[in-house]
Amino acid sequence: MEQTNSALSNVKVADFSWAAAAPITTKNLADYGATVVRVESRTHLDSVRITGPFPNDKPGLNTSGFYADFNCSKFGMALNLKHAGAADVARKLIAWSDIVVESFTPGTMDRWGLAYDDIIKFKPDIIMLSSSMQGQTGPYHRYSGYGSQGAALAGLHHLTGWSDRPPAGPKGAYTDAIAPRYSIVALLAALDYRERTGEGQYIDLSQVEAAISGFLGPEILDFTVNERIAQPKGNRSNSAAPHGVFPCRGEDCWITIAVENDQHWHALREIATKQEWSADPRFATFAGRLAHQDELEEKIASWTISKDAFEFMEELQAAGVPSGVVQKACDLFKDPQLSARGHFRPLDHVEMGSLCYNGPAHELSETPARLRWAAPLLGEHTTYVLKELLNYTDKQVETLRAQGVLE
Repeated sequence: MEQTNSALSNVKVADFSWAAAAPITTKNLADYGATVVRVESRTHLDSVRITGPFPNDKPGLNTSGFYADFNCSKFGMALNLKHAGAADVARKLIAWSDIVVESFTPGTMDRWGLAYDDIIKFKPDIIMLSSSMQGQTGPYHRYSGYGSQGAALAGLHHLTGWSDRPPAGPKGAYTDAIAPRYSIVALLAALDYRERTGEGQYIDLSQVEAAISGFLGPEILDFTVNERIAQPKGNRSNSAAPHGVFPCRGEDCWITIAVENDQHWHALREIATKQEWSADPRFATFAGRLAHQDELEEKIASWTISKDAFEFMEELQAAGVPSGVVQKACDLFKDPQLSARGHFRPLDHVEMGSLCYNGPAHELSETPARLRWAAPLLGEHTTYVLKELLNYTDKQVETLRAQGVLE
């Protein structure tokens, strides 16, 4: 199998995670060279494997776009951890590893004899990350869930919506996009600590707490100091007006405009000189624009509706008005900035063929990330992992397979 001389090329990871938050964490480690073995089982499928989108809208265990994006550069191993014979295999994999990552409901690894306290008896310097909805302790620690529930528990659903409508949470499993950033930094810090001291670490990550810490700091501080409770305000801002999303010509085409100061407003007026509202004295000051946002937004929307979104964005930006097109997925592949940075990278998948995958959001100058191979089929590398990494014999592998351990 292809390896790279990258920043983490000497790091080995036993990846018992599933769904999104923790697999995204281990994917980032893999893209920077870590040898990551993703452990799965047909007896309890990863929910992301059966979640679309699928090529040509044809579902399959190995063709989920989400799964593919979260798991490239990893080896895939099938291991039925509910089988009595699986624990020994899991322990050998962990003994081989530097890092263990799991994201089951708290208590699951304990039942299999694979909790941190069990592992350090035979691997005392292990680094282990447990990523869960609300952490490993507390009265609600056993409540399982996905990132959409995590966002609600963190209070984000109260803020993402409109004041006159029911709560409208952020799209998708939102904390799954937040938690990995904390997990990656914690794991890198633990690796650095172990290199200096020889000691491992146990990392207990709560997705809910990560979301609160990462996204609600100013709102928490405002409440603590000023006793103000943040309220939903749609696309509006307390420090800019107009600040919103406006329709453009075509089906579902939109543009954002954010006027943060009088300089931006004067630049917008220069472009809209023929519009009656551009000379309305009520909008001349920030306070006036803020006080009359409903009417101002209606007038701007009636102006932008005839504009081509991309051409209009260039005109606004050239004049110094903060603006951007609300891009669809198909627009991203034509985005000149993303193209120039090589963000989308092609990989050949056994069943899906050649597809473009998201590249890293950050590049290290000396050891850049590489998407080494496409996400594994379910159990694709089981034999390779057992024989080449864990030194099992052919006969031992055949026995485990016959016993139903490798399912």
